[in-house]
Amino acid sequence: MIHQRTLFGDRKSQVTDLVIPCIDVAGGRATEPAAIPGLRDPGSVSEIARRYTGEGATKIFLDVLDPWPEAEYLPDLVRAVSGLGVSLLVSVDNGVLPTADHAEALLDAGADAVSVSTSAVECPKVVREVVARRGGQHVLGVINSGLAGDAGDRVHVEGGRRPTRVPATAMAAELASIGVGALLANSLDQEGSGAGYDLRLTRAVAEASGLPVIASGGAGTSEHLREALDSGSAAYVLVNAMVHGGRTSMAEIGRHLERHWSMAAR
Repeated sequence: MIHQRTLFGDRKSQVTDLVIPCIDVAGGRATEPAAIPGLRDPGSVSEIARRYTGEGATKIFLDVLDPWPEAEYLPDLVRAVSGLGVSLLVSVDNGVLPTADHAEALLDAGADAVSVSTSAVECPKVVREVVARRGGQHVLGVINSGLAGDAGDRVHVEGGRRPTRVPATAMAAELASIGVGALLANSLDQEGSGAGYDLRLTRAVAEASGLPVIASGGAGTSEHLREALDSGSAAYVLVNAMVHGGRTSMAEIGRHLERHWSMAAR
């Protein structure tokens, strides 16, 4: 068993504590209207988040697609969503984090953790400053990884659009040395496929870092989540299209995991 440090220091008491729904955001609204039944405003980030928390979610990931200069709405949105009593992870990955002050503004508004990806590759000094100021439990390292032929997994930056020569495992080890609290391992090759997570990637990132890892990219069924938690060395699992598109719900995911996976066995 890989030694893992908990991101938020919380006590995981139900399976839905391990499942993190993601909402893609642009201009302060969901990038695509949610197909969740019964929403009055399918584009409202707060309303979507309220539905997830009502079905058992205790953490929510906001994936902001706007660059930092165009995300001035974000502190108000963070305050609104965190006011639901949920732990909030915020990613603004369209470029480098300008300064540590930008991350602190989101943390002060109610975010529990701010993610870093491009900054970890191109400006690690800023990441170190955020960790020094606020503690690693408030910083999530995001590794967007894609296969690069025989070279293996390579980190991609700028929201996954630009490949680098940095191996995913090397970035995982570097982020652990910087002191971030947890990592998100996102498979660009699996993303949007609905075919399941890249468990090989998740295991490799967990092994290289010794940190809690969130599996991301490719989830299509509740069974994919169980597999990642059971044999993928994942501490958490990220879900997006399968719940945002109304194909399943957090409540249904929770029932599946309760039937087929035991937290006590982990």
